[in-house]
Amino acid sequence: MARKIPRKIIFIGSSSVYGRGDSELGGFVQRFRLRFEDLNPKNLVYSLGVFGEAVASLIVRASHELPLRRPHLIGIYPGFNDICRVGGVMEETAVALDSYRQAMLQLLQTSKMIAPTFVMTGIPFDELRTTPFHNSDSYFFRSDAKLYTQVVREVAAIEMIPILDFDKLWRNRPLYKLLSEDGLHANPSGHQLLYEQTWDFVCKNYL
Repeated sequence: MARKIPRKIIFIGSSSVYGRGDSELGGFVQRFRLRFEDLNPKNLVYSLGVFGEAVASLIVRASHELPLRRPHLIGIYPGFNDICRVGGVMEETAVALDSYRQAMLQLLQTSKMIAPTFVMTGIPFDELRTTPFHNSDSYFFRSDAKLYTQVVREVAAIEMIPILDFDKLWRNRPLYKLLSEDGLHANPSGHQLLYEQTWDFVCKNYL
């Protein structure tokens, strides 16, 4: 049986979804939208990115915002806001690992009830520039990112949800060429790569 081609695609997540770090074309989702919508006047791409969004907040937004748009496909980029340590290097992560696991499980279950869903892991970041982040009292550590990214993989496997694993795809890339000044988000070249990898993944699995 031929698979149904998605005409309405939603990307939901935090600042990387709305294009943080890309001063040229507004991020990888915007780059995806420009190409996808040009293929057919019925095609639509929604970019639902909110700066600083944690997974618990994504659950709320997914429940309210996704059904209204009646998507055929949903891509989720959880990001790393849940691993942020505010106040110092010895502080706890914003969300405990077990709580994050439960939240990710609920988010994926909520999303896949609305439309076919895939999830994306966060890109590797430059810890030298995220400890602290932007001269603030917020700290992002690669060791935390590794643990929480593995949770995303495990929960996706449990729910049988495809995963676009940017963490693995970027692992051997020269990050100094792909990250913005803040060391956490992609720069225009990085967003171009994210777009290309997302396009290839969606075409292979859904188009």
